[in-house]
Amino acid sequence: MIVTMTALGAGIGHAQRPSAAAPAAPCADPADRETRGRSSVDGKELLWEDDSKYNDALRWAVGKWYQKSGALSRVRIAPDNASSVNDLEWRDEASTRNHLGRWAPHPGVDHIYFNTRRLDKAPFNTRDAWRSTAVHELGHALGLCHKSDRILSIMWRLQPAQHPLQSPTEIDKANYRKLWG
Repeated sequence: MIVTMTALGAGIGHAQRPSAAAPAAPCADPADRETRGRSSVDGKELLWEDDSKYNDALRWAVGKWYQKSGALSRVRIAPDNASSVNDLEWRDEASTRNHLGRWAPHPGVDHIYFNTRRLDKAPFNTRDAWRSTAVHELGHALGLCHKSDRILSIMWRLQPAQHPLQSPTEIDKANYRKLWG
């Protein structure tokens, strides 16, 4: 899954602001589905390691998707250690494609790639853009799909270049709860 930010992309003005108890939202592509099987989660745990220069962004994303208690506590997201095997690796790549980041499922260990060719140049060479990309891609690793730009979601296919979302919205949390309990 790929996230691309653009100034012409979906904006907050186009989205419906969710209520406190927002319902889960369908995938933007009717052929797509959110399933546990299309995630990087092993049981109820997602262990990661990183080989990326965007450490602040990936740690931000983990902190936004994992809480020790509450709505986002069903899947434990943590760095791996010497006695564990990671499920996900954060990596950098220099791709000529138009994406800022992408989640790539693989047999064994999945990857989230940050596209340095895009993230190191304006207007995306900001902490906000890096964090938005990391939160979006970790959403895919948790099994979430792209959402319509008619609702407020970190899982939009296109985030605005100025003031991108940097956290899961109430709709994203509802989709997480629907998938993980």
